[in-house]
Amino acid sequence: MRATFFFIGAALATFRDLAFGDLNFLHTTDTHGWYLGHLNQKTYSGDWGDFVSFAHHLKQKARQNGQDLLLVDSGDRHDGNGLLDITSPNGARSLPIFIEQDYDLLTLGNHELYLAENSQQEYEIVAKHYGEKYVSTNVEYLDGDNWVPIGNKYRYWKTEVKGTRVLALGFMFDFARYNEKTKVTPIAEVIQQDWFQEILDKFPAEEVDTVVVVTHVPVDRDWNELALLHAELRVHYPETKIEYFGGHSHIRDFVVYDEKLVALQSGRFCETVGFLGVNLNATGSEASEVYSRRYIDFNTDLFRYHSGKSVEAFDTKKGNHVKSLIALAREDLGLDNVIGYVNNSNYYMDYVPVSHPKNLFRLLAKKVLPTLEAEKDVETSQERLILINTGSVRYDLYKGPYTLDTHYIVSPFQNKWVKVTVPKYIAVQIAPKLNQGGYIMAAASKEPLAPPHQTPKVLQKRDQQVMDLSQYDDLDLHVEKLTKGYVTYDDFGNKGDDTVHKAVVNYPVPNVVQSVELKHNGRKAPVDVVFYDFITPNVKEVFEQLDYPFPDVEYYSDRYLGQLLNDYVAENEIYDAARTAKDIGVGLVGSIGGNKVADAVGGGQVSHIVGGVAGGIGAGAAKDKAEDKADEKKD
Repeated sequence: MRATFFFIGAALATFRDLAFGDLNFLHTTDTHGWYLGHLNQKTYSGDWGDFVSFAHHLKQKARQNGQDLLLVDSGDRHDGNGLLDITSPNGARSLPIFIEQDYDLLTLGNHELYLAENSQQEYEIVAKHYGEKYVSTNVEYLDGDNWVPIGNKYRYWKTEVKGTRVLALGFMFDFARYNEKTKVTPIAEVIQQDWFQEILDKFPAEEVDTVVVVTHVPVDRDWNELALLHAELRVHYPETKIEYFGGHSHIRDFVVYDEKLVALQSGRFCETVGFLGVNLNATGSEASEVYSRRYIDFNTDLFRYHSGKSVEAFDTKKGNHVKSLIALAREDLGLDNVIGYVNNSNYYMDYVPVSHPKNLFRLLAKKVLPTLEAEKDVETSQERLILINTGSVRYDLYKGPYTLDTHYIVSPFQNKWVKVTVPKYIAVQIAPKLNQGGYIMAAASKEPLAPPHQTPKVLQKRDQQVMDLSQYDDLDLHVEKLTKGYVTYDDFGNKGDDTVHKAVVNYPVPNVVQSVELKHNGRKAPVDVVFYDFITPNVKEVFEQLDYPFPDVEYYSDRYLGQLLNDYVAENEIYDAARTAKDIGVGLVGSIGGNKVADAVGGGQVSHIVGGVAGGIGAGAAKDKAEDKADEKKD
């Protein structure tokens, strides 16, 4: 393994090279609309235009070496970013940007299936644009009166350079919360059906050099759906090399099923581009002799490094066109309009414990949720508990200007609040019950209440990463000089990340957090338990466990979490509504030929730009700050 050292700013960056094979892949998944890059994190500051240029250069590099490179995506293009979620239907401006990438194979995720309008976009825009390259073996769409595949059930073709014969399939996990215009057939059922067997029979092993399965399924062995598929494919292709590409759980991972079948998963939110190299003619008995994987940090430094291009030679005509689309969309949608300022600190989902003053869930529970008011004509009790599932929060809250884009980044979901009114002794048991057993799945849906990357297995791996220094064994460097970032443990070890990072701690996050507004009334006093309608099945299940009749669910409010956070930031931080992030130096990331904002402001820390705003943070925020300092001393 060759490692190259660079200094970026004041931090040491160490890059690991890509190992190309006969057939190579670039993989993305769970992009959720993050096509302008991460304003506050230089490590992931590349935008979609940069990625388009990178893929073009890497394909050229492979072609010049007599090798093939295929681009693959595993779905989830909705919910999670202002560029995507602010429009109606959401994705109206982001999907035209996404399809500028020249994918060779792609499928859809569960976030394309919650709403019928999103599924219609997927069918009419994305699937039609990519044609035979769009594969969805077990998801169908209701077109008029007919159920048809979204895209194609399979793809069979020969690669451009080496003429490798590829059979591709595409699968969604067993997802039950699809809309009325779609349906998902579980993998366990599909592999037994005649039409699927006919596909495999149509392309016998002697006519297939490799099978590629693009899925929106975690590659983790705990999800047995891929194991079922693996067993079936091996019946038909006992010696064929097979590659799975997974998604959904928002992590970097690589799993070896056997010496000729591996699975790659490439993170989330345009933080990662996965790379897989395959030596099709390798005859060794170890998967490591056939496959090489790498997790590429989503930034232009890495894109230029791996493609061998200088700053001047990197941007392509198409890449610049995509940058212009991003800039125009941000301006048209007003995504840089400032709602307020986060002056005190970054607030993290899981980089600090839930009890820490800088934990985002603590901020929401203590300061934001109590501002929720019931709509008029809604009868309320004197006491209440407000629950949110932690999976409804998507990303950290960074200090600096809080923009319209920030609103959608932190919590894009526009759910309704509902309530049940029950005796206090029942009400106080609901959150603890929901948090029992760690990472639980919503009833009949396999939908997590906690963030997807908070599975016990992932947390266990990350605990190990912080303590294990073996990833640095082949490097002559001081760990403390490294930037913080992903350190991935997978079936090939701990040297898959293309950039050597210092590991960060990811603390456990409960399934739900709550705002407690109880008085000293008796244990049978009525309490309103308020929660998102999305988790009603989970709350109902708790009542069954408590052997208490589930009361009528009543409407409470439409003012969802993102709006509450908007109001809190606006009322507790001094800001000038006429100013925008562009005016104070954040600007439109992705302007053609320009440096990223994160470069200009020291890795995305923009607090020094707004730190001198006259008037401080207001009386309410000052009180909050004093409380946080007191709590921090306790911690």
